[in-house]
Amino acid sequence: MKLARVALLAVALAACKDPAIPDRAGVYAFADTVIIGVDTSVTLFRWPTNRLPVRFWADPRSNMRFLIERGITVWQDQFLYGELRGVVVSDSTTADVIVAWADSVPPDVPPDTTSASNACNGLTTFDYDTTGFTLSGPVHVSLSVLGGSPATPGQVQACMRRVAIHEMGHSLGLLRHSQFDEDIMFGSPLVDYPSRFDRRSVEVLYHSQPTVPAPR
Repeated sequence: MKLARVALLAVALAACKDPAIPDRAGVYAFADTVIIGVDTSVTLFRWPTNRLPVRFWADPRSNMRFLIERGITVWQDQFLYGELRGVVVSDSTTADVIVAWADSVPPDVPPDTTSASNACNGLTTFDYDTTGFTLSGPVHVSLSVLGGSPATPGQVQACMRRVAIHEMGHSLGLLRHSQFDEDIMFGSPLVDYPSRFDRRSVEVLYHSQPTVPAPR
């Protein structure tokens, strides 16, 4: 899955990069490194307590709302003390995260968990202002069906369940990918739920000092 960084002027566009091999006893890398002009800085983002619950808008077509509500529950369950809360809102202009279908809309059918991991894709985009360190608007997430894939509609739906959780992880601040395929934040997720390393990473993130404030 991809994570895009967009600025209004000549700020670098940085997709999610695979980190160095993490310490499996602790966390994997979740902060991003970005070059702005001649400066290299660490980008660490999370939603602050005073902005909870994070407000998600879900494309009303097909079962997007179900996917996002399910993803919210999954990520909330990674925390012991309610450090993260989310809610789906009906008005996109009030949303912190906007989630939409990128192109075709898959039918809402029961998931088929047989192999077809590359049936769908996702992209999460953070829009920054000219400084490169202040978000200028909501986070955008798009989910797409891969063209030319032989996957059945049921296999696409199984893929969407994984990818929705993965992309929501990006939108919550897990900006980089794990290099291990047992983690939901692996570049092309193969598992259905966050692992204990995903849990530990997002817990550490939500107890870390961010370098990028949430958009107003």
